[in-house]
Amino acid sequence: MFELTLSRNHLLNPLLAVAGAVDKKQSLAILSNILLYWANDQLRLTATDLEMEITARIDCASHGSSAKITVPAKKFIDIMRSLDEDATPTISSKAGTVIISCGRSQFKLATLPAEDFPSSDNDVSDIELTVARQDLIHLLQSTHFAMSQHDVRIFLNGLLLELDSQVITAVATDGHRMAVCRLPCDAVDSHQRFLLPRKSVQEMLRLLNSIEDEHIAISAGKGHFKLDSREFSFQSRLIEARFPPYAKAIPKQQDKFVLVDRDLLKRALSRIMILAHEKSRAVILHMQSGTFTLIANNQEQEEATETLEAHTDGNEIKIGINASYLLDVLNYFDEGLVRLSMSAMDSSILVESLQDEQYQYIIMPMKL
Repeated sequence: MFELTLSRNHLLNPLLAVAGAVDKKQSLAILSNILLYWANDQLRLTATDLEMEITARIDCASHGSSAKITVPAKKFIDIMRSLDEDATPTISSKAGTVIISCGRSQFKLATLPAEDFPSSDNDVSDIELTVARQDLIHLLQSTHFAMSQHDVRIFLNGLLLELDSQVITAVATDGHRMAVCRLPCDAVDSHQRFLLPRKSVQEMLRLLNSIEDEHIAISAGKGHFKLDSREFSFQSRLIEARFPPYAKAIPKQQDKFVLVDRDLLKRALSRIMILAHEKSRAVILHMQSGTFTLIANNQEQEEATETLEAHTDGNEIKIGINASYLLDVLNYFDEGLVRLSMSAMDSSILVESLQDEQYQYIIMPMKL
């Protein structure tokens, strides 16, 4: 017998937090359910798609001993959303059904046996450390947009977290651009690399932005990566592939530089892209002594140019890039000066913010 009464608002946010792990493909019926497990005055909500698992914890009192039930995720969430904000529903189970009672409303949902819900493996972790939540958000937020989506090279469809000495590095690339962010962290005994799937990275970011805990515990080992806080636990399988030696792709012999205001460049690029080729989004960056010009044209022979105020250093150069890649990183950067470092028209561009020395963004050139 399961019976629990708590406020709708107390339950809804944790429900939405775990919903991202519910199996959308419905390959197994039980995976479209959320497990509710109550024990020791704490309710745990768990969802999984077998690749990723999210558990949220809520402190609350319940009638009776410990118990567990499953509820159909979408219907249960929709019911909770439909209730008044100050509602206090009672959730109980009886003979294979879950009953939600609130005032004059009552909902009866079919359920599946809690015993059929997959249990997570207690894998042995090779590393354990604690990081500030905002630092982890910064690592993921600054790099995740460079991940590929459906590349046959599966290592591109994820994000690399590398731990070495007292530095944690996040790297993502789709083969055309690469984002690298480094932050100091607790000392680790050995060099470790973990390749996280794209969906897991997106869910981690969503969770980290929805909670208030200041610190997050990270543990990881062969095949798994886990985050723990007071409010939730997150576990993901890893991509079993070798990430390329990314450090070799970071340009080091640049001799041409542009310093330009981030907002100025972002607005100009957005305007110029209106007449860029629809598929390639190609824009030419033309650096001359004291001037920096953006040029775009398309198959209709239309053209747009804009010259910006900028500080330049080095010989004249023209280099073509996908403007969307540059705009992505400008959207991430804070206000202030941006430095573009170049060497030749067929060499990659290094993009950096003077406000963040730990971040590097590399864009491969396009043929003019």
